[in-house]
Amino acid sequence: MGAFIGYDEIGVWASNRERDAFLDWFAENRCVPGDARRDYCKSEAQRWTGGCIELQDLIPAGEPLGLTDEEYTYAATTFWPEVAQLLRIIDSLTRGEWTFRVDSVEAKSWRQAENKQNSSVDEAAPN
Repeated sequence: MGAFIGYDEIGVWASNRERDAFLDWFAENRCVPGDARRDYCKSEAQRWTGGCIELQDLIPAGEPLGLTDEEYTYAATTFWPEVAQLLRIIDSLTRGEWTFRVDSVEAKSWRQAENKQNSSVDEAAPN
């Protein structure tokens, strides 16, 4: 079972591992110690199998993530390429450019073709 990350019904499905990597990345790159959002990201309550992330809890609607090229490269090398892709999608989601609903093919099958061999699409899609 995967984890949906989004605003209400608009967003993307990720594996639990990808969701946890996003939370770790966000805590490290967008929060400071003692920040409630950092505590949210580090909490085991957000990391249970199939646990979804309502982005409104981390990034208010209308506030862009503002992912830089350096952060993208860092995520791809520190975690793995799909995490960097996921960050790009979340960045476009926060800007209102990603408009795919929870039940869309795009929300479930977003990984680049060359990376599908390394990822379990079934793990990211709901059962």
